[in-house]
Amino acid sequence: MGRITEDMIRRRAEHNEGMVSTLEEVTLHQQNIEKIEALGQICPHLKILYLQNNLIGRLGNLHKLKELEYLNLAVNNVAKIQNLQRCESLTKLDLTINFVDKPGLLSVASLSVNVHLKDLYLMGNPCADWPGYRQLVVAWLPQLKKLDGVDIKPSERIAALQVASTLEAQLRAELAAEGIDVGRRRRGGRRWGGRFRGVEETGWVDEKGEVRRPWCAATRILEHRENEKNAKDAEDRKNASHAKSTLDSGPPQPTRHESFPVLQEGERVWQRNEGKWEFSLDESENRKDVVLDVAVGKFMDSSLIQADIQPGYVRLLIKGKLLQLLLPVEVRPDASIAQRSLASGHLVLTMPKEDPHERATDPAMLRPATASAAFPTPTHNSHIPTQSPSHSSSTAACSQQQQSRSHTTLPLAGTRGSSSMPPLPFRINTLTDGHGVTGGGGKGGLSGKRGVSVYNIVSGPEGAGGDDFVIQEVRRAAVIAVAAGQEDDDDLPDL
Repeated sequence: MGRITEDMIRRRAEHNEGMVSTLEEVTLHQQNIEKIEALGQICPHLKILYLQNNLIGRLGNLHKLKELEYLNLAVNNVAKIQNLQRCESLTKLDLTINFVDKPGLLSVASLSVNVHLKDLYLMGNPCADWPGYRQLVVAWLPQLKKLDGVDIKPSERIAALQVASTLEAQLRAELAAEGIDVGRRRRGGRRWGGRFRGVEETGWVDEKGEVRRPWCAATRILEHRENEKNAKDAEDRKNASHAKSTLDSGPPQPTRHESFPVLQEGERVWQRNEGKWEFSLDESENRKDVVLDVAVGKFMDSSLIQADIQPGYVRLLIKGKLLQLLLPVEVRPDASIAQRSLASGHLVLTMPKEDPHERATDPAMLRPATASAAFPTPTHNSHIPTQSPSHSSSTAACSQQQQSRSHTTLPLAGTRGSSSMPPLPFRINTLTDGHGVTGGGGKGGLSGKRGVSVYNIVSGPEGAGGDDFVIQEVRRAAVIAVAAGQEDDDDLPDL
């Protein structure tokens, strides 16, 4: 059962900017409404009201709609015309395909006080099959100009007035002979024109085993309730099938968050990436910052992104999906910077370390950027030209200006802004032999391809000093080598 509520009306008031107090037209068709209510209080200035194809069985609660001009109640369960006398501005009433029968035909006379009523539709009602139906309605309602879409001519009105009293007496005699009390009657466990509460089955089972029902108001109620139950059962089966875990089904989709989940004091912070976002987390080039780069997409609006930086972890809420990462070192949230790239849309968080001299040596909490994301892969014939110091400094200055123009700063709550992008959070150390060709090491000797050998870095990269090395450099080089599609065929040293 549908009910008329303020929220329902507001959703259909977009043409009036969502304002219901000044609404003049509203459409509430096919909402399974069984009772007219709240319209006079919510929108008292209605002029046009569409309520067709519902389950309304009684006209009521319309007395406050003084400005109502057109009321459409086609395809409902109305059996009696009543409670419209105070709708003073009513000019058109549509009751097509309802259940106004012979006793209900007598209730048409109540519309005589609606002096502005010009157009009335009663076709499709049982009363329209009675032989004197049109003449009685024309005689009772002298203000009508059209009945069932047909103009009323003066000659037709004169003829109807001459036989009106005879037709009314004939109608009442027929109803009395049928044992029908026009003042009050009961049929199917309901009051005449009232709402269906306990509706009994109206049909029967034929020889084919199918249920046959007569066309009546009770049948519409029963069919609606059966359809509603079937739809609910189908939805429950669908939800149950989705809830079953199968081998082919993936993990359940995370729910969208309106705000950051609350972390209790002492609660462990877990790594979470609900949106499957591509990201990198590494130290900056000067080793004084921790840089988080998230590929959120070029066309995503920044209003859909929320950031929460704490000394030990960082959280991002992107379109309601959480990215939560532990940081390798403590950072300063008040000095952190958030920036968006205007070219790629990447979100870059630069978080200064609490202790600038502290090194992030735990590889489990770092995720360096891949080689493909850092630099374009060079071809076999490409080379890196050398530049003079003056030319290099001017090129760097131009690059810095271009970089500043291609990024926008997003100040975080409690943080400061910045106008320039931080340096790339990764670097590549290239090892070459005496001829300027990158060495591959191992049995194969020099491979002739540019890249980095993990074993060469471990055994002594340039400037490392003997066998000393930093494990972070090993992990970075391994990620770059794998991303570039290179294979390391170096032999491990004998232990």
